[in-house]
Amino acid sequence: MNPRPTNSAPPGPPWQRPAERSPDAPQQPRPVPEQPRQTPAEPSQPMPPRRANRPFTRNDAETVILPAFKIRPDAAVRPGPDDALTEGVLAGEESSAWSGAVTTPRSGRHSSGITRSPESSRRRKWVSRAVLLAILAVQAVLSLRMHNTAFEDEALYLTAGHHELAYLLYNVPLPSDYASFFSGSPVLYPILGALADTWGGLAAARHVSLLAMLTTTALLYSLTRRLFNERIGLCAAVIFSVTESAIFLGNFATYDAPALCLLAVAAWIVVRTASFRWPVYLLAAPVAALAVGTKYATLLFVPTVVVLAAVAAWPQRGRRALIPAVALTVAMVGLLAGALYLAGPDSLIAVKSTTTARAHGTTPAIALLKDCLLWGGLPFALAVIGTVAYAQRPHNEPGERIAPPGSRLRRIALGVVLTGTALLAPADQIHLHTATSFQKHIGFGLFFAAPMAGVGLARIIGDHFRRAQLGVAVWGLCLMLGMVQANDIFSSWANSRPLVAELSRYLAPGAHYLVEAAEVPTYYLMHNPDAKASQFVTTYYISYPGSNGTTMTRDAAFEAAVRQGYFRVIAYDDTVTVPLDKILARMLEADSSYRLAAALPNSDGFGTYYIWVKR
Repeated sequence: MNPRPTNSAPPGPPWQRPAERSPDAPQQPRPVPEQPRQTPAEPSQPMPPRRANRPFTRNDAETVILPAFKIRPDAAVRPGPDDALTEGVLAGEESSAWSGAVTTPRSGRHSSGITRSPESSRRRKWVSRAVLLAILAVQAVLSLRMHNTAFEDEALYLTAGHHELAYLLYNVPLPSDYASFFSGSPVLYPILGALADTWGGLAAARHVSLLAMLTTTALLYSLTRRLFNERIGLCAAVIFSVTESAIFLGNFATYDAPALCLLAVAAWIVVRTASFRWPVYLLAAPVAALAVGTKYATLLFVPTVVVLAAVAAWPQRGRRALIPAVALTVAMVGLLAGALYLAGPDSLIAVKSTTTARAHGTTPAIALLKDCLLWGGLPFALAVIGTVAYAQRPHNEPGERIAPPGSRLRRIALGVVLTGTALLAPADQIHLHTATSFQKHIGFGLFFAAPMAGVGLARIIGDHFRRAQLGVAVWGLCLMLGMVQANDIFSSWANSRPLVAELSRYLAPGAHYLVEAAEVPTYYLMHNPDAKASQFVTTYYISYPGSNGTTMTRDAAFEAAVRQGYFRVIAYDDTVTVPLDKILARMLEADSSYRLAAALPNSDGFGTYYIWVKR
């Protein structure tokens, strides 16, 4: 409505005139007159009557030009304490609007185009970043507080990385065809881990994983902030950072942490570029392909990145948001097919044996369900709460600034896609009846469910931190579970220092050694010329030539090798390959050519390492 001139009382009945002022009242500056504008489509309408001394209302504020402020006609909506949406932002005042939010007029009709609201205030940004740094610091401390010697997977990948480097730089033949049985490309993470190991040993290699997990948490905050807002982003980061997977993988030198970090980068790209005019989202395709190459099991979560590209862009593009999903699918399929072709048939065999056609185990489904609930039950429950609450209403409190939520159908789709991804790894492990790497794979799904878990935690806390103590209690429970579980897993393998020290006393040129987990002594003794990888044999598998020219495997091969004195040192601990260990103990006690050199109790309290040496 056009403002009316207020410089003088117009002629007319008294009810149209302003109230008379008292002579003793202080003189107020008279506002600058402004002539009403006439438009052909909307002719000027007379002002409604206003009684003298009537309280000033919001409707009057829309019709009177305030002398102390200037209304920007193109300003974004700013919430007020008593109203969810208020027209305009006062000039010169910092806005706390979220990037990408849509301006909604008071009439309830959506604007025809997308209106970009101002970025968050500088103070809000720095406060959020400071809180994020505190979260990352806590995560780093929780990971670094765990100490143990190398696990067999860590030792295997780092040793393979050194061999791959020697092959690439000096053409030294590889002791084994790692590409045929690794669950990730041996020329990606193993080489990166070997470079760090050369510089600073196992600790440096584990720091690579820590850096990857801290980056993953930071990216989680960033993409959640763009999907919702900064408050929910911090809630998502604080929940994910204390999960068992985040803590454990942050101090574990395998390719799981780098693969998850690359997957997080791909997810961040599709969310960050959701409103871009040009197809910048295609940058996520090579990053996702690199994540799959680093760890083949990452392929299970690539469809979530593709669907997220469409769901994130839906409020800005509508049905055209399906274009990024289709384009990403085509690009990723092409890149993965090309990489698999270049890698050769050995890599295809490894993909099938470790991922797509993985052998079934014997772990009961009830045991896997128990582990699933312990490692991810609470974050998943928060994600379910967040999904339901976000579908009902996008805002946590009146006037909350949040990214464009879209329709209820879009909000439901976003919640189901992110939360449902947390069920992929458990479903796959239960189908295969195997617990191998379960404690690591579950973290991939929890990363995608974390944004909705952030929504759930924010709803539990309530508007204006009404139930902050309840949110602290939930986070404290997550922290306690994550710390205890990660520490239990990290201390589940025995300290190998006594074994390696005892074994190093009996090394000889060309000798062969049978060890329960041969990867560990191979890693620690790799610089000893009498401890080459080809000299070690693990109790898991052996290929031994028989007397009739055939190749023997399994228990019969081990028995034949022991009878013929093939091994100089035999070490076992009765914890992993128990049936074979009993056969070895019975044969060695009856064989006078071997003597028991040492019996070393395991540091974890389970089992004893028996070391037999050939006389």
